[in-house]
Amino acid sequence: MLISRRKFLRQTAYATSAIASASTLAACGIFDQSPPTSDAGSEDVTRPATQDKKTLYLYGWATYVNNQEVLEGFTKETGIKVVGDAYDANEVMLAKLETSNGRSGYSIIYPSDYMVSQMRDKKLLTPLNKKLLPNLTNIATNYLELPHDRGAVFSIPVSLGTTGIAYNVEAVKSIVGEEPTDWSYLWQHKNKLRITLVNDPREVIGMALHTLSYSYNSKEESQIEHAFQKLRELMPAIANFSTDAWRDPLASGDLMMCMAFSGDAISLSRQNPNVKYVLPNNGTSIWTDTIAIPRGAPNIEGAHAWINYVMKPEIAAKISDANSFGTTNKLAKSLIPDDLKAIKALEPSETIIAKCDRITKLDPEALQIYDGFWTRLTTGLG
Repeated sequence: MLISRRKFLRQTAYATSAIASASTLAACGIFDQSPPTSDAGSEDVTRPATQDKKTLYLYGWATYVNNQEVLEGFTKETGIKVVGDAYDANEVMLAKLETSNGRSGYSIIYPSDYMVSQMRDKKLLTPLNKKLLPNLTNIATNYLELPHDRGAVFSIPVSLGTTGIAYNVEAVKSIVGEEPTDWSYLWQHKNKLRITLVNDPREVIGMALHTLSYSYNSKEESQIEHAFQKLRELMPAIANFSTDAWRDPLASGDLMMCMAFSGDAISLSRQNPNVKYVLPNNGTSIWTDTIAIPRGAPNIEGAHAWINYVMKPEIAAKISDANSFGTTNKLAKSLIPDDLKAIKALEPSETIIAKCDRITKLDPEALQIYDGFWTRLTTGLG
């Protein structure tokens, strides 16, 4: 099951101001429309706030909470039954935990990195007891000092994701010739390309900011406007802004190239050798999925047992195989399937990482600037 990252990096302040306008624009066909959430991902599910210690409720992205092999292995090892509910947006999870006032019934959640800092500020997370996590030594130390949670006080990063370029090899070679190596390729060949960009203002405007040597997280209106003007140059090549609906058209050659999130793109490339995913040589956005314990978790001991379990190398490798993301587990890297391991873009090199940026939380005033230019870009207004 492929996870949509459409709302992965969207912050509550942006979502509040933009959902209504995005819905209107979707009806005009410029945005993709995400499929309805399945029963497994319904935010209407209610879990008991008071539980025995033989059941553990998880709330996270689908490939983390619906992997039956991993869930059943934990039950066999600990005797604890695991029940997983999936969400398709960090904001859904955040809203549920906020309204429950610490009585959501969940003992494990999977927030993305920026959401950890937001939840920490709202005091919605429980500090981790490292004494109960001996397998923490399996996580590469550089991932334990990320700015959203230095020292991994409230969360453990488990998966590594990127934003890059997915492309149809035959279509690109026949029409353009050379294959893409960085974001500048889009502008160099804009008159020959038919592309999509993700339906995410922070990612798209951030990419343009990055190509202009600005930060992905710029708060300067003049810089954001500069990025907007640069993106306008690409409009003749852009078929639409789509985070999910590009896969079939790309595979068939109707689209030549798509801005895509790594899990989605690598999953498709594993199924179709005519599709490749590359990380731009000039850098891109990089992000992590984390695992954490929410405030009021009814099964703290079971939660720590689960976190320690998924940090076992063989389990981390299974999770990486399921979601086609890189892993932060240094001992799991040699255990992931050969076809996945062979994909160079699975995990960026240290050279590429040095050129990358992480999308971080911005204040509402800055987000309004992004929202304004995003609306102008996607509606074709000057």
